[in-house]
Amino acid sequence: MKILTLNCHSWLEENKEVKFQQLVDKIIEEDFDVIALQEVNQTQGEEAGILDEWYCFNNDTWPILRDNFALALSEALLVEDKEYYWTWGFSHLSYGRFEEGLALFSKEPLLATVTQVSECSDTADARRRILVSGVTETNGELVTVGSIHHSWWANDAFKIEWQGMEKALMDNQNPLILAGDFNQIAGTVGHELVLNSPLKLKDSFEIAETTVGEATIEGPIDGWNDHEGSLRIDYVFVSEGIQVKNHTVTFDGVHAPLVSDHYGIMVELELIKASV
Repeated sequence: MKILTLNCHSWLEENKEVKFQQLVDKIIEEDFDVIALQEVNQTQGEEAGILDEWYCFNNDTWPILRDNFALALSEALLVEDKEYYWTWGFSHLSYGRFEEGLALFSKEPLLATVTQVSECSDTADARRRILVSGVTETNGELVTVGSIHHSWWANDAFKIEWQGMEKALMDNQNPLILAGDFNQIAGTVGHELVLNSPLKLKDSFEIAETTVGEATIEGPIDGWNDHEGSLRIDYVFVSEGIQVKNHTVTFDGVHAPLVSDHYGIMVELELIKASV
């Protein structure tokens, strides 16, 4: 099973059309099974989008608009005969003109759910955060995947959101994969909070048989304006029973073109079937 996660900074990049096509090309080349995207934007006031049979409806009632980045990506992939089921959930308003959310893509259908994990419910406040999760299938086995974009540690925002995340997932009975922008630097208290969670998660970078690259941002960027240098703040966390073969940083200007202010992560993993 091959996973991609990327904070795609959608519609905010210079040369956005070129970078969008580079993302499409990489998805076609790598043939990912599941894709988790963050900062998946649509423009406030746009017309409603037209959804087809590849969209997996969830419990979120926020409308998907015509220029939704995930909708555009789905359509571009279909043109190239790459068929993905997908879902999107609204998180909060951003940059004064966008409706920002999270998306999941999967080769297999998604039983999708959107869960607010923050205490903040104001849609105009960036502290409103969600989980977009879905139950899907790989090699005949059910797996739960989630796309995540958390707040920073300040004022216990991440801690509160992570507690909401644990509550939302505590009854999950499937192998679990959580991918996205956690906004927590590797080795700090936020990272350790995830690793010590009752969800029993492991960092794919730490347990992979092979790794290529490490950092996922080169500061300063939006949200990390006071930080310079390389930081690892994007992750793929997996539950017990999942073996990580490879963890590779991509869209870093070396292994693939820069398409965002974040690098992406590709992870190849295998579900370990329990012995009877």
